[in-house]
Amino acid sequence: MLKNKPKKVSIPFCHYLVNSQKKIHGWYNWPVRECTSERILLNPYNGCSVGCFYCYSRSFPGYFSDWHRNGNIYVFKDFDKVVAKQLDSIDYAFCGYLSPVTDPFQKLENIYHLSEKIIRCFLDRNIPIEFITKNKVPEKVLKYISGHKHCFGQISIVTCKSTILKKLAPMGADIETLFSNIKRMKKYGIFTVVRIDPILPFINDNRKGLSFIIKKSKDLGAKHIVVSVLDIPYKIKSFVLNSINRHFGADIAKKYLKLYKEKIGYLHADINYRKDIFSYLREECDKVGLTFSLCMEYEQINQRVLGLNRIFSSSLNCEGIDIPLYHRKGNKFYPLDKCKGRCLNCSQVYCNNDRFSSAGALKLSDYRKS
Repeated sequence: MLKNKPKKVSIPFCHYLVNSQKKIHGWYNWPVRECTSERILLNPYNGCSVGCFYCYSRSFPGYFSDWHRNGNIYVFKDFDKVVAKQLDSIDYAFCGYLSPVTDPFQKLENIYHLSEKIIRCFLDRNIPIEFITKNKVPEKVLKYISGHKHCFGQISIVTCKSTILKKLAPMGADIETLFSNIKRMKKYGIFTVVRIDPILPFINDNRKGLSFIIKKSKDLGAKHIVVSVLDIPYKIKSFVLNSINRHFGADIAKKYLKLYKEKIGYLHADINYRKDIFSYLREECDKVGLTFSLCMEYEQINQRVLGLNRIFSSSLNCEGIDIPLYHRKGNKFYPLDKCKGRCLNCSQVYCNNDRFSSAGALKLSDYRKS
């Protein structure tokens, strides 16, 4: 049952406006925490026009469920104003994150500009913010964040083959535009991460192609690579396998049934497959001088779930850049001295705050108590 009586809008395609007072929050610790740095997670849109069939947010309840079933996208009207009020109510802030589960620069951003407005909210208070996208980054956004040393961007490039990309991210940007994002970000002096995320076995795991992405990203100015292999929520397992069958054939879909046997929260590909490809990609990054990390990759040993970054990451922060906790001085926020933002592995607590240093699942109330 959807709440708040969303208002239906038909142009440029059917979507819904929602009045919401939802609160900013941090990472969820499931199945175990792997994100080294805390973030303020921001989702101005629930649902996404890029249309990736494997997106794990398709398994979420509420508005996401309606998006998955019916294609309806929900826009949180004036969410930038809600975020601004919440930022003005706290004295400490981590880097903002646009967006953990939907693309901040999807088509509706051209109408509502919520991501752009939220970026301005953070920068007006001197709080850093990052984005992750499969679309063209607006020039305005690059200009906004270029003057802040702790703002950065992540570009998702899952393949160098156009025919495959149209099936994996049908309404995202083409390959040339994605690579041009890196070049444009370098021009503005913005730290750039490239995400090969996710790798779908037997579909976009060709090693020459993956190596090409790494080398070209380096040549264009990227500094860090993040990788994951597709994991599949049980709730959308049939949908994902049926989509693979439709786009790539029954033989490949059958291979998934054999490969995906590991159950760690979601269904994961066989650990040997994952470790083999991670070893190769780490070596390729080492060769060209890029740091490397994994996103939400685990193994299970004697009923213990362990993150694979402990084996494969070459960066102390999984996003390749150290971004400290910021604290308020008057109307602006400033970086906490000596803090590296490595909350998960924090050995010296400069923030003097157990809620932050314990790398817990932070809520707005936790910021207000600090």
